[in-house]
Amino acid sequence: MVKKVDLLLFCSLLLLFTFSSSICRAQSAVGLSGGGGFTQSTGFRMALPLEFSLAKHIFLFGGPAYIQRRNPELVRKLPASREYRSAEINYLSLPLLLKIRLDWTPIRVYGLVGIELNYGMRLNATGVEDQRLFKEQIDFSRISVDQLDGGFCVGAGFETDLHRNRKIFADLRYYLGVLDIDQSNIGEMYNEGAFVTLGFMVPLGKTEAHR
Repeated sequence: MVKKVDLLLFCSLLLLFTFSSSICRAQSAVGLSGGGGFTQSTGFRMALPLEFSLAKHIFLFGGPAYIQRRNPELVRKLPASREYRSAEINYLSLPLLLKIRLDWTPIRVYGLVGIELNYGMRLNATGVEDQRLFKEQIDFSRISVDQLDGGFCVGAGFETDLHRNRKIFADLRYYLGVLDIDQSNIGEMYNEGAFVTLGFMVPLGKTEAHR
């Protein structure tokens, strides 16, 4: 049976190969985006989105991002000697997505599907002690949590043009982790959550007007 990590690695390499072979010949755009989650499982998110055109309605979409993820299972792994209430991991994230767009002037709608790789940079926990709130940084190895996370991402959104082919966009995405980040043999822990992203993009190099 193919392991989840092997499947995710294969998809990552395939999309990265497609990205690298498309960059030199594709129309491209770069931008800035931010957003957050609808539930407690996802916090603040900011990114530098990149887009490369493969065909008239098909694009490669990705770019580095910073995202906060909260998992209730993290709290049970924290030391019982202190009254912890919540825990979150700050991830450096790299989504690699296929974007399929339908052009309905003046608004274009699109769907997203692909993978997302995440590396945990910091794990923070908050709690109450002596009737005061406290925040503490926790070492990943101390509570047997893997810093590497990965999964699949789907979404949908819309975009519209501004002056000189600049555009703004908004989308809703859902992430489903497939890598167990609990390194112990006691249980399993997977990240997931829905979040909204708002941003703008500017073209790089020669571009063509949308039709």
